[in-house]
Amino acid sequence: MENQNNLPMEQDSQKKAGLVQKSKDFLDSAVSSLKGQDLNALVEQYTQEVTVVLEGMSEDLNTLQQQGQELSARLTILEENSRGKEKQTDQTIKDLKKQVETLAKKNEDSKKKGTVTSVLTQVTWITGILAGAWVLTTVLKLWGG
Repeated sequence: MENQNNLPMEQDSQKKAGLVQKSKDFLDSAVSSLKGQDLNALVEQYTQEVTVVLEGMSEDLNTLQQQGQELSARLTILEENSRGKEKQTDQTIKDLKKQVETLAKKNEDSKKKGTVTSVLTQVTWITGILAGAWVLTTVLKLWGG
C-alpha cells in the first residue's frame, strides 16, 4: 500500500524534474547556438546593420528637412505675392472710387448746366416770340392805321 501512496508523489517529482530539464535544455540550445558562432562577429554584423539603417534614416531626415525649407521658401514667396496683389487691388479700388466721385460731380455739373441752358433756351424763345409779336403789332398799326 505504501507503494501506491508513494507513486503519485514520485510522479509529481518526475514531472517537476522533467519541466526543469526541458527549461535547461531550451536554455542550453539557445546558448549553444550562440556559442557555435563567434559572438564578436554577431556584434559586428548587428552594428553594420544598425549603421545602414541609421544612415538611411539620416538621409531621409535630411531630404525631409530640405523639402521643408523649400516649402517654407515657396510659402514666403506666395505670401509676398499675395500681399503685393492685395495692395494693387486696394489701389485699384481707390482709383475706381475717385473716378466714380469725379463722374458723379461731372454729372451734377452737367445737370446744373443743362438746367441753366434749358432755361436760357426757353427765355430766348419766349423773347423771340414776344419780339416777333411786337414787330407784327407795330407793322399792323402802321399799315392799318
